[in-house]
Amino acid sequence: MIHRVRCALLLSTGMIGACLSGTIAHAQTGDDGTRLDEIVVTAQKREQSLQDVPIAVTAITEDSLQANRIFTVNDLSALSPGVTVKPSPGGSAVPVFTIRGQSSFGVVPGSDKQVSIYIDGVYVGSPRGSIFQLPDIQRLEVLRGPQGTLFGRNATAGAISITTRDPDGQPGIKAVGSVGNRDAYRFGITADLPQIGPFSAFGSFVHNYRRGEVRNASGGLVWDRSLSPDPFGVQRSPNWLGTVDNEAYFGAIKFEPSPDFKLVYKYDRSDDRGTPEVTGFVGYDPTAGGGLLGGVLTALYTSQEVYAAPDGKRPKIAANGFAVPRTQKVFGHSATATWQATDDIVVKNIAAYRQSEVLGPTPIDGVSSLTFTQAAVQPFAFLSAASIPGFFTLPPEQQGAILGNIAGGLQSQVGNRILLIAAQSSSISKQWSDELQVNYSSSNLELTAGLLWFHSKDEAGGPRGLQNTLSFTFVPQSGVLPLGNEGRYFNKATSIAAYAQLEYQITPTIEAVVGARITRDKKSSRFQYNLLDAATGSITERDPIVPPVFKKTKPNYLIGLNWTPNDDTLVYGKFSTSFVSGGSTGGIPYAPETARSFELGAKVDFFDNRLRANLALFHVDYNHFQQSQSTSTPASVAIALPILTDLYGATVANEVISKLSVFVGDQGKVRAKGFELEATAIPARGVTIGGNLSYVDVSYPFVEPLVLAGNGGRFQVAGRPAWTGAAFASYESEPIFGDTYLSLRGDALYQSRTRLTSNEDRDGIPANANILYAPAFWT
Repeated sequence: MIHRVRCALLLSTGMIGACLSGTIAHAQTGDDGTRLDEIVVTAQKREQSLQDVPIAVTAITEDSLQANRIFTVNDLSALSPGVTVKPSPGGSAVPVFTIRGQSSFGVVPGSDKQVSIYIDGVYVGSPRGSIFQLPDIQRLEVLRGPQGTLFGRNATAGAISITTRDPDGQPGIKAVGSVGNRDAYRFGITADLPQIGPFSAFGSFVHNYRRGEVRNASGGLVWDRSLSPDPFGVQRSPNWLGTVDNEAYFGAIKFEPSPDFKLVYKYDRSDDRGTPEVTGFVGYDPTAGGGLLGGVLTALYTSQEVYAAPDGKRPKIAANGFAVPRTQKVFGHSATATWQATDDIVVKNIAAYRQSEVLGPTPIDGVSSLTFTQAAVQPFAFLSAASIPGFFTLPPEQQGAILGNIAGGLQSQVGNRILLIAAQSSSISKQWSDELQVNYSSSNLELTAGLLWFHSKDEAGGPRGLQNTLSFTFVPQSGVLPLGNEGRYFNKATSIAAYAQLEYQITPTIEAVVGARITRDKKSSRFQYNLLDAATGSITERDPIVPPVFKKTKPNYLIGLNWTPNDDTLVYGKFSTSFVSGGSTGGIPYAPETARSFELGAKVDFFDNRLRANLALFHVDYNHFQQSQSTSTPASVAIALPILTDLYGATVANEVISKLSVFVGDQGKVRAKGFELEATAIPARGVTIGGNLSYVDVSYPFVEPLVLAGNGGRFQVAGRPAWTGAAFASYESEPIFGDTYLSLRGDALYQSRTRLTSNEDRDGIPANANILYAPAFWT
């Protein structure tokens, strides 16, 4: 077990700006420094105290975000019980959330995800490119459990709600900056303009840089994508992997002609030029492919220097030559109109447009790019010949002639680069949405209702004309990437929904909650691919795969009961449902994923708000669990090929499978049950301590037969730690002189041992011994 504890010592002055060492929102202290503040959240589409909301939610305020250095959703791991976040492989800037037994990817073009992200009430449809920075976050809420009634589809595991601040009309300029190890620096400036009549506005800019942690032994390699009509041109592999390099812009204008009406326009943009995280090479199976594939790998690995990490730990140096800086631009516009129609009724409308563009080449093999050596010619010839039907039944002299011809052709490739497995995914996503909300509030009734329209267009694949996933691909030392077997996804989606939630106070201490939502989804898709003749270099455009339009109407509902025996205690129980939209990827259909959840929770403040504890117990079943699959693995090919063959015939299926790259697979039924606990206390003036603890037991009551067959008849739960925990302690002194004070903070995070692969067939491969499980760790 690894133990590492991070501790920070901060000094601040009024000239720099207050560097408040806030913690998770419910750890904020009152004015006298001895009580926990009330925290306002919008988890139910209206402002409420955190302790009054019958939802397992963690709220993180602006001060807390700064203290914990949370700049994107990728930084949220362990700050909410049971929540882990990491970037997905492949360079597409997709966050992978693990919440309540769900592992939410959404990396497949046109697919949706189990954890939705909302910015100022605007649903962020495309997961690709959704790791981006916002400089003016006022509050970030992590909602755990199905949120299908108020937040809608694609929230079976939870939702992330980000709220940015509105202009306040108070003029001023604030500049903040920080420096750190690995050449890290962060600089931001915000300018608030004075209110002029009914108008107020502000603008912000932040630049954030941190050099990567792992040195790239192949830094400086040139990659030329000029054969593609896309404007990616020539790029060089970086010297460091995992570099953060981001610029974020934010602006807001508020028009408030009367106390009863306001219109707020907001614009955000994030430009990311960071580099992919390291992909380490641990080892290989020399018997792979009956020894034929293993023979090629042995020849390549033993005829040149290869950087390996056989212990499975993060290496200090790796050869990730195919990695280049990300090209990512994400921006959005929103206009929110709020009208206080009467003392009891508030009407809100949110209209928005968002767009993301991403190119993220990244190695998958951990050794890109190797040089094709003379020692690899004969093994590669044997591997190529083995794919010829009936080769092993031919007379020896014919086999020898075929091998000689192939080996002769390979001589021209000696000295060139060879990419074993690498990806160069690119995508552009656009979305339009409009949501109308009405909130009614009286002494014993709260009603929230709304209508939503959402439309999106998505195009993804490799750069046009180039292959997305490159496998055993030769590239000249000039780095000019050849035209290849292109596969491109084109997707459109339209969703219309209506919802309502009613909270009725039956007695002074008992409240009933009933909610429902109806959603109509319509999705169309097209998969365009071509065939490259390796001998002549000619490209043949094939007829696109156009599956039937997906249309589905799905209901969600919630039934709950709240009990408040006193002002400091809330006990709640509820049953809720949610779903993730179905659809088709590359012609492979998948059904909507559904969730049915029971939850029992309690939120309690003790000792005059000096101690706060929130507990949630849950049991949830996910049916038709959607999981991304990569056709670079034999198990996924075994799942996809029979489906494609049944739908389009064997010829088309075999053509498409190598161009498909990724698809959505139905893994069956997943069951998760466990608990989540958060606690915060102020034992003395200026001192705050707290933490969280969670446990989840995940199982597969049913696994789809194709998934079992593709994984050797056994399928294990993977990628979901059973235990996670966090603890913190902070101290903030009284002013030492002027506005100067001392702030101390320490944090510790824990995650239990986690299995990394569902396929038990990999357990017997010696090279996999150190990567079957991620060890338990403190950090």
